[in-house]
Amino acid sequence: MKKYGLQLRVPPANKSSKPPPSRPPPPAFGFGDDDEDDVEREISRQASKNKALQKIEEQHKQAMEEDPSVFDYDGVYDTMKEQAARPKIQDRTDRKSKYIETLMEKAKQREREHEIVYERKLLKERSKEDHLYADKEKFVTSAYKKKLAEQAKWLEEERQLKIREEREDVTKKSDLSDFYFGLKKNVAFGAQSAETTKMHEREPAKDTPKQADYSPTETSASRDNSKNREQDGTQAESSSHSPYKSNKVAADHASEQSTALDGKNEPAAPVTNNEQYKRNEDAVAAARERYLARKRARVQI
Repeated sequence: MKKYGLQLRVPPANKSSKPPPSRPPPPAFGFGDDDEDDVEREISRQASKNKALQKIEEQHKQAMEEDPSVFDYDGVYDTMKEQAARPKIQDRTDRKSKYIETLMEKAKQREREHEIVYERKLLKERSKEDHLYADKEKFVTSAYKKKLAEQAKWLEEERQLKIREEREDVTKKSDLSDFYFGLKKNVAFGAQSAETTKMHEREPAKDTPKQADYSPTETSASRDNSKNREQDGTQAESSSHSPYKSNKVAADHASEQSTALDGKNEPAAPVTNNEQYKRNEDAVAAARERYLARKRARVQI
């Protein structure tokens, strides 16, 4: 049969190619050896698996002894989420208490001011018409009296607050007497709190021995030394106060000296104003030097 079209040459078949060799048949008596190898392999695998499980169990027990909540994943996750959300809630709460309450207080204050202005306006209008209703009875309710009392109390508080602010205004002060007066109480400048000061004041009174506890062999020199130390401590404490207080201490000291001299029938030397002014200047200078020394020590630290 004749074919039409493109004719492709087909390569002749390689007659010299040999078929692949077949596998040799298994030995007749070799099945027992393979089964023994599989059993040994399974036994070793199970042994290694049991050993790994035992090791994991020991690690689990040790971790539970160290921290009972080590595998509490849900609890730890909830705690992390709570800690992440807590600052936002706290910030929202703080801002609410910081701004809303302040705005409400300001609104109440403006409402009181408007009520007071309105009451004064009504009072002026009523005073103009008093001659028309002079023969009429006037009735005032208890609620209105209570309202007037609250307004008067609020006005008094505002007046006291304004007076205190004007008194504490630093722009209207001409000296530093208030600054030196409160310097010892100022914790920011190295001073102690009021409670600590009171405790230190009570401790010497508790630790001081009685007069009867002194032995008769105590010499007069030791008594003089203790008196000098007490006098030095009193002078150092008084110099750290304000000029007003140092003036008072100096005046008290001078009065005690004059009283002691009067008891001995000797004329007391009067303290002049120049001496008092000089002592005040010395006390202020000493306080200023101590303040600068503390400041230098803080800068060096």
